[in-house]
Amino acid sequence: MKIRFLKLKDWLLMTVMGMLGLTGCHSTKEAAQEPATPEPEKEVVNPRNEMALMYGVPTMDYVLKGRVINTEGKGVEGMQVILVNTKVDLSPEEMYEDNKMVQDYIKEASDTTDAEGNFTCHMQDVPVDVHHVIVRDIDGERNGAYVDQMVPVNFAEGEQSGERKGWRLGTRTKDVDITVMKKSER
Repeated sequence: MKIRFLKLKDWLLMTVMGMLGLTGCHSTKEAAQEPATPEPEKEVVNPRNEMALMYGVPTMDYVLKGRVINTEGKGVEGMQVILVNTKVDLSPEEMYEDNKMVQDYIKEASDTTDAEGNFTCHMQDVPVDVHHVIVRDIDGERNGAYVDQMVPVNFAEGEQSGERKGWRLGTRTKDVDITVMKKSER
């Protein structure tokens, strides 16, 4: 009798979990073998991808393109642009810390502006509307010293592309111009 009860309990539990979508999930190895939507400039890499896939959390690719300009409207070269989820609680100053996790994140979700101030950042994360962009001057006085800043970017107003495939919800792209101020103008 006790064995029948335990089998019934297990069957009911598995049925409820199956209806809630809590059955098997893809591993990161299987996800890496699936053909991804090609990005023209950089591969979208997410250091937290394994956790997101393991628990079956929806993910979305985010692409931020734009220019960093000064108060006169000219592009600024040598600025680092980092796309950060709003749940990451880091200030621009903390991005300078010698923390391996922070440095790995910066490598994955940042770009440095070219001579015209153009940049492209990629990130894969859970679907949220607002992300933050940290802009910091990493070349010092070479282009003039600029104030580091954090700017919110609303991806809900961005362009949606790519097909939904399982937990992957596609790609959202946003174009922005970010104005930075020289430290001497402050």
